[in-house]
Amino acid sequence: MGRRKRLEKEMILEASAQLAEERGMEHFTLSELAQKLGVKPPSLYNHLNGMDQLSEELAYYAINQLEAVVQKAAVGRSGKAALYEIADAYRLFALQNPQLYSVILKLPQYEPPVIEEGRNMMQVLYRVLEPYHLNQDELRTFARAYRSAMHGFVSLEQAGFFLSEPERKTSYERLIGMILQFLPQEEGAEK
Repeated sequence: MGRRKRLEKEMILEASAQLAEERGMEHFTLSELAQKLGVKPPSLYNHLNGMDQLSEELAYYAINQLEAVVQKAAVGRSGKAALYEIADAYRLFALQNPQLYSVILKLPQYEPPVIEEGRNMMQVLYRVLEPYHLNQDELRTFARAYRSAMHGFVSLEQAGFFLSEPERKTSYERLIGMILQFLPQEEGAEK
């Protein structure tokens, strides 16, 4: 008699993310997920109530993946160097994981724990911006402009608007540079 495969939530989410990237989030079923995991479909119901819960869990997983990438980019850097690295990591994540990225963009429709995780990711950005001593309004405005620039560029890039890779990367870096010009001089930085 064969051994039963022990399912864990992380295994389910990793397999779901793979299926989402291969086929699109809306184009796979729990039966296909079970097949990918090598289990019978009812086994999934020990961990999930259905596709709606899987979608929400996948959003939580995706935001955690993006947060890890952004944190890694910021580690050991400060100021504008960290912000350039975060922007680059954000772009690469979105380009390499378009389906997970699209799930993140649906964040406002999910339950509070998932939304809160999205806010936690923003704390990385806020910590990097601390040396600029922005007031709450300036911080919120800058964060929105920065995120909007990254998202807008990535969305157009994913849609196929920018054809040449070297110029795309250069254009993206210049766009981020333009946004960063709005930051005041870092305290203690040479003028």
